[in-house]
Amino acid sequence: MALADILAAVATLGDAVGEGLVALALGFAALPTGIGFLIGAVLVFALGSVIPVSFEVESLTVISRLGERDWKRMSYMILLAGVLGACFGLLGVYGRIVSFIEGPILSGMMTGVGVILAFVAIDTFKSNKVVGGVSIAAALLAFFGLAGDDNNLIYALFICVLAGVIASRFVPFEVIETSTEREKIKLIPLDGFRWLKDIRVIRGALALLALRVGTSIAYSGIDGQMAGVEVNVDHTNIIAGLAGVGSALFGGAPVEPIISGTAAAPNPAISGVIMMAVMGGILLLGLLPRLAKVIPMASIAGFLFLLGACLAIPDNVSGVVSDTDFYSGPVTVVVTAATFDPFLGMVCGILTRFVTMTLFGV
Repeated sequence: MALADILAAVATLGDAVGEGLVALALGFAALPTGIGFLIGAVLVFALGSVIPVSFEVESLTVISRLGERDWKRMSYMILLAGVLGACFGLLGVYGRIVSFIEGPILSGMMTGVGVILAFVAIDTFKSNKVVGGVSIAAALLAFFGLAGDDNNLIYALFICVLAGVIASRFVPFEVIETSTEREKIKLIPLDGFRWLKDIRVIRGALALLALRVGTSIAYSGIDGQMAGVEVNVDHTNIIAGLAGVGSALFGGAPVEPIISGTAAAPNPAISGVIMMAVMGGILLLGLLPRLAKVIPMASIAGFLFLLGACLAIPDNVSGVVSDTDFYSGPVTVVVTAATFDPFLGMVCGILTRFVTMTLFGV
């Protein structure tokens, strides 16, 4: 294990804390989610995966909206999606999907995700322009200033989060108010599984599964590129599914595959395990609400901007168009970026490929 592994874990931890604060604001319980992080850490270590799981704004938003912030209904959605996702992973369903969309569609998804990350970084910057501006500036200066170092991305991610936290000491920032009423490890009421007949629960679970198809493929691809390895998306979904089940059984939030700075570490799997284990401990000890007072969300603006604008987009945009497929990649990029939904982008890309091949033979 190298110092860069620890720095990458700490930098990614800043992102996990920031998105964890979003989870608190949307009505999810933090403490039981720690169980999901620990399950994820064990599975990542066992499978040697470079794709960690963590809080993810997209999934948090989808579940909270469809569940109308009813914590029981949200828990049932996450639980059902976790069981189905893990089963699909065990059956190798996701690997077949990747084989089908590889090429311009996959490159388009990852380029679109890069655009999404850049936009989210800008929105995060707007929440506190001083802290966000310092974070982005520090990220760019460190990334390009240390261009000769193989670990420049790791150092830049760590420096930008640290710079944002330091800047927050000199300017006020809004602290998210949280309720400690549900912060307990207690099994949710399963009610004889009658919730399986609730159309809203079914709809939410399917929405989360659909979102995970897109994010696990796109995000895993970007993490795999950073780590320089071939990723197994079926393993990614097994990890996310079982971690989500562990969290949901006690009323916690979904934990999903993420674009992670740990993937660029010398030992990406170990770095990811460190991040998840530490975050799990933070959650189980009830420290997240306290951290909300010292770590503003805007401090991760540089982290997000760097991963999107300086990594995901440049590394994938050249593959969006191929000699035999001119249209599906660009459509995938536009739809993914416009809707903030990699799964919808993938579907539109597949339809475009089918139509153009049927009508024009290209």
